[in-house]
Parts: sequence; C-alpha cells; structure tokens
Amino acid sequence: MKYCRNCHILYSSAAAACPKCGITEPKADPPAGQKPESRAVRRDWLWILIGVPVLIGVVYLLILLLKSLG
Repeated sequence: MKYCRNCHILYSSAAAACPKCGITEPKADPPAGQKPESRAVRRDWLWILIGVPVLIGVVYLLILLLKSLG
C-alpha cells in the first residue's frame, strides 16, 4: 500500500499515481500506527515541557539577583 501525503489516503501499490489527486510519486509511507505529523507534535511538547521550567528558573534567579543588589 502507498500513502499519499497530499490527500492522506492509502491506495494500491500497483497504481502509478494517487487515484484521488493524481500525484505520481508519493512522498513517503506513514509509520505504522502513527500520523505523519506526530513526531513534530511530540518535539513541540518536549520544548514546552523543558522551556517553561527553565524560563521560570531564570526569572526567579533575576528576582533574587535584583533583591541582593538593592
């Protein structure tokens, strides 16, 4: 089976082009059991989960620094 990333359908490997949109070369087959975009979504969440605590820590350290100077 081939996967068309343009129209997101599966079609026969024997077909030369996607029957829905007509693209002749599909970009790639999707990973088994995953949407093609799921890796990027996980990467975005990872940056959020790491970035927010780091940002809070930097703000906290700046506040402590300003209190010690003043």
